[in-house]
Amino acid sequence: MMSTLIDYLEELADSDRVITVPADEVDRLAERFGDRVRQMGQLNMNNGGSLEIPVSVIRDAATQLESQSLLAAVQELKSERFAELIDRSATSCLIEKISENYRGYFRDLMTRYQETTDPLETTRLRDQLLREVFGS
Repeated sequence: MMSTLIDYLEELADSDRVITVPADEVDRLAERFGDRVRQMGQLNMNNGGSLEIPVSVIRDAATQLESQSLLAAVQELKSERFAELIDRSATSCLIEKISENYRGYFRDLMTRYQETTDPLETTRLRDQLLREVFGS
């Protein structure tokens, strides 16, 4: 099925959407790229160590990389050639960008919570912060 412009824009606008990286993939990536992989989102120990990353965080990190670097990162993630991966690889840069953007996402969420005067928004943001810190 081909995605339409409206489908794509709705996907971009959905700031609450997250992807869940299964625990075994998190472990595999951490083995290859270090524990900073676990800092890319919320580590969910109730789900065996899966990692939940807001789509907006990934999107923002991907746009901060040049398209060639992003393509190289995708190829490296698909590759099983551990010896060819060095600390300055495109994937390492992408992981670092996702981690930085997740920290910014969390800070922004906290700031909005602290500054809102709307009781409904306060409750929604509080619940979202609790999910980020403690999981679902």
